[in-house]
Amino acid sequence: MPRIWRRALLCALGTLLGASFCWAQTIPPAENLLPATTKGAVIIRNTQELTEHWNRTQVGKLLKDPVMEPFSEDLRRQFQDRWSGVRDKLGLTLDDLRGVPSGEVAVGMAKPTENEAALMIVMDVTGNLQKATTLLDKVSKNLRQQGAKETQHNVGGTTVILFDLPETPDDDRPRQAIYFLSGNLLGASDHLEVIKGILERFNGKPKPALAGVPAFQYVMKRCQKQPRDAAPQVRWFLEPIGYIEAVRIATPERDRKQGKTMLEVAKNQGFEGIRGVGGFVDFSVNSYEILHHTAIFAPPPFKPAPPPYQNIVSMDMLTFPNRKDFTPLPWIPEDIATHTTFYWDVLKAFDNFGPTFDELFGEGETHVWKEVLESLKEDPNGPRIDLREELVAQLGQRVTVITDYQLPITTRSERLLFALEARDAEKVAQGLKKMMQDDPTVKRRVFEHEGKKYIIWETIEEAPPEIPTVSLDVPSLTPGAPVVPPEDEEEEEKLLPHAAVTVAHGQMLIASHIDFLVKVLQGGKPLTEAIDYRIVNDALAKLAPPAYCVRSFSRTDEEYRPTYELIRLGKMPESETMFGRLLNAMFGAGKKGVVRKQKIDGSELPDYQIVRRHLGPAGLFVITEDQGWYVLGFMLPK
Repeated sequence: MPRIWRRALLCALGTLLGASFCWAQTIPPAENLLPATTKGAVIIRNTQELTEHWNRTQVGKLLKDPVMEPFSEDLRRQFQDRWSGVRDKLGLTLDDLRGVPSGEVAVGMAKPTENEAALMIVMDVTGNLQKATTLLDKVSKNLRQQGAKETQHNVGGTTVILFDLPETPDDDRPRQAIYFLSGNLLGASDHLEVIKGILERFNGKPKPALAGVPAFQYVMKRCQKQPRDAAPQVRWFLEPIGYIEAVRIATPERDRKQGKTMLEVAKNQGFEGIRGVGGFVDFSVNSYEILHHTAIFAPPPFKPAPPPYQNIVSMDMLTFPNRKDFTPLPWIPEDIATHTTFYWDVLKAFDNFGPTFDELFGEGETHVWKEVLESLKEDPNGPRIDLREELVAQLGQRVTVITDYQLPITTRSERLLFALEARDAEKVAQGLKKMMQDDPTVKRRVFEHEGKKYIIWETIEEAPPEIPTVSLDVPSLTPGAPVVPPEDEEEEEKLLPHAAVTVAHGQMLIASHIDFLVKVLQGGKPLTEAIDYRIVNDALAKLAPPAYCVRSFSRTDEEYRPTYELIRLGKMPESETMFGRLLNAMFGAGKKGVVRKQKIDGSELPDYQIVRRHLGPAGLFVITEDQGWYVLGFMLPK
């Protein structure tokens, strides 16, 4: 008798013999099934509903347009590639899952023990038992063909199918794929104890679950405070440090980069204080294309920096006070891509930065940051500046960031400008002069406009200075990537290699390029008069409280254009945009001159004018709260 019919018959007999309560048993929410050791999870309320809502959005409609078919196919291939880790561990593809779940689906990563990571999937298959059985048969057949050894175990009355997978050169430990179908619940994992725990919770046995984790409880409860018409389409949760640790454990030993990692630095400096991040995502809901809620659980007190530091808390660098004034400054031009204003205790961040700097760049030594500051102040060949008192202490708390781009689109098209409020503009200008005037990589320029004279300090490409300087480089953001000692590094990659700085309008202005700085100084029609800005502003006014710490406005059709065009040209890996640099830091080879390979084939993408009419304006605000932060953002239809 074929396996599929045998299983179907056994299910039917089970029902007739009195196990019908299992078939009618309500599937608990996924957070009640997943273990308390879960470090990351995505929970979809209903995959069919999510697909329908996504297809109603303008972006969803765009991707279904025939002109986007090659790109959409490539995106699907990318998703399949991203799913390859699940496929390798469980023998399960995305296509295998299509049409099987009828209710909630959850995919998560747990850390059952200090040195173990576990992948897990649970789904409600009510009404689709035949499809679920067919899926199990297909997976069984595929895994056996790959040489897996199949055994069955009884766990609390449920048959659990365990596959011992054949060894590969990458394996650090034996690999297993475990499946079960209990009533209307289908589950899978690569860790037997995790499966046993899921089944015990499903059968009502008290056992620690994700739902009982304080960080999960906080983020879900906080996001639920915002009025809503229905349960969220997507819920997600991440314990940042724990998740990175789990991913590192799941990575084969030979693929893990050695040396001090950013993960170690974060833990040592107390950034485990961010205990959880999570929230809701909805598509095509009410008047929003996308609506997302995020809560960050970071309850004080925070861990102080390690000895010999005293009274320093690295987490205090993340101090963002709530304020009421977010009106764009009058000199912000109308024709920009994005505008963000936030309030940040810059001086407090500066005062708590030392231990993190030392661990990143001190090669095991302490007080390197202190030595840098002393050198800047006392070295006769240096700028002779007290950086804290003469510059940082003269800055206020309001920070504005605007972005734009230059045509034609090239790898250097993106433009950024940071504006830091100056408490005393004259003292800030004097501090800048001290820092810049003797630096051979900086050129002093004078720009005059409408009778006003501006002194601009522009970074140029010349021989590196011999005097002490503070440079900004970009360490790798890849989980597990080492912090390379300075003597092993290639030439430092500066964050803003063409920066131009001046003091104007009561602000210290730092631009990525001098042409963008000049454009801002020349003025023009202000952003506050733009219709799309007013629409987003009105939407934010209905959602935001009187005071908060961050507000952002984005013309997504302008914000994403440089990225789109570079993908289309196949030049995204060469991009000097902030996004491009981030991708290169995360996925690049990590060697100077070695460009990562572009993952998406953009050669058949249509002209951007076809795309931009599907991208509406977006807004976001962030509130600093007693236990962390709360973020609400949205995209509106065009």
